[in-house]
Amino acid sequence: MSIKIGIMGYGNLGRGVECAVKQNPDMELAAVFTRRDPSQVSILTSSAKVCSVNDLKDWTDKIDVMIICGGSATDLPKQTPERAKMFNVIDSFDTHARIPEHFANVDSAA
Repeated sequence: MSIKIGIMGYGNLGRGVECAVKQNPDMELAAVFTRRDPSQVSILTSSAKVCSVNDLKDWTDKIDVMIICGGSATDLPKQTPERAKMFNVIDSFDTHARIPEHFANVDSAA
């Protein structure tokens, strides 16, 4: 049984996460979610889907962990708490002075 992974955001970080998932036999990339036109996003994992972020609610029972690959300054403070309402989440928030606040917001939403 593998852990079904979703990646939200497919910039440098998202592409790196996909490569890391491919190295772990106990993980399976289910989908990549993007704000761009999904037909314009090419990923390495042929078995995974590329979807619009507008389709996230359709995947709540198909993904075990959503890895959110946005920026700490503006994306993650909004995206992670919202996604924590639907998924188990991992992000890379690194604005050190605001980490306790970020954790509290995510915990509250989850």
